[in-house]
Amino acid sequence: MSDVVACVHRREYPEEPQAIFLNAASWGLLPRSTAEAAADLTLRRNRERGFEEEELGAIQRRCRGAVASLLNVDPDEIALAPNTSFGVNLAAALVGRGEVGRVLVSQGEFPANVLPWKALEARGFGLEIVPTGVDGLPDEREIVRRLDGPDVRALAVSAVQYASGYYADLPALGDACRQRGVLFCVDAIQALGAAPIDARAIHADVLAAGGQKWLCAPWGSGFAYIRRELHERFDPPMVSWLGLEGATRFGEAARYDLTWLPDARKFELATLGLQDYLGLARSVEIFLEMGVAQVRRHIQDLHEPVLAWLDAHPEVRLVTPRDPERRAGILSFVPGSVEAVAAELRARGVVCGVRNGAIRLAPHFYNTRAEMEEVASILETLH
Repeated sequence: MSDVVACVHRREYPEEPQAIFLNAASWGLLPRSTAEAAADLTLRRNRERGFEEEELGAIQRRCRGAVASLLNVDPDEIALAPNTSFGVNLAAALVGRGEVGRVLVSQGEFPANVLPWKALEARGFGLEIVPTGVDGLPDEREIVRRLDGPDVRALAVSAVQYASGYYADLPALGDACRQRGVLFCVDAIQALGAAPIDARAIHADVLAAGGQKWLCAPWGSGFAYIRRELHERFDPPMVSWLGLEGATRFGEAARYDLTWLPDARKFELATLGLQDYLGLARSVEIFLEMGVAQVRRHIQDLHEPVLAWLDAHPEVRLVTPRDPERRAGILSFVPGSVEAVAAELRARGVVCGVRNGAIRLAPHFYNTRAEMEEVASILETLH
């Protein structure tokens, strides 16, 4: 654990853990300052002076700015949203307004990154699900090959697969889409906070994420990055009065002028849960303080004790790629009896998940090497 990660760990999680929490792929543990900031804003609603409206706008600007720094984009390319599904549905709606064609996804994607695209079939679009390789992981060569079709309109991928933990080669896929004029849409919820993503470098057109998992932010907080060049090309699929030029000029509100804001705010849906976005802003600032690359190195070090146990037991199948370049935070494997092993891990205080018939461990920066060594010891006693 690097000095800066260790310092943040001590500051934000000062209490002794009650369990070995390895479930960041479902929800991350809230840093203390995140929880305090969100709670304070909520409680201040009942105080006489409360807060000025300008403070509420500043919270949103702070959140967009922090997310933009995380992705290496500009704040005016960030739309705040309640979850990943909002961004995926937005991407599908934008594609659906264009010329009819095909959308590519990989087999094994999370339903939230498939069903909005499947709904386009009612408008004449085709959803093409590219089979995985023999290893059950996305077949990126086949995906790129199929991009050569003349009617491919979009490629939708998860940066990290929710069950296998496979970390996609986003720069290669994004470049292939850019060369062919195909919209590249990324579901980044299982990556951001566990692995760095530069939205410009990967040529993303739309990138969506919720904050509650690896970004350790409140439920109900998230965002979508919409590449600036798309702002004029597409109007929002839903009308929000706060997405309009005259939104804050209340003296002119009754004019009902439908003139959109010139940036990604036009895609936001009206009043947001500001306490959640204050929490998201604070959590993202913590990751910027540590550096996501440092967090990723720490997580991969955490994987080592379990990987060593797996090496000693070749009959236990590792689902997640062994190559560290293709791993982010998730580590999935299949022991002899998945449900029995998972139940025993939970009984011994290890919080983990089971996805697609595999045990899914998802350690984060608040976990320690000693905790993972204990997990490996437990696995040894169960084998």
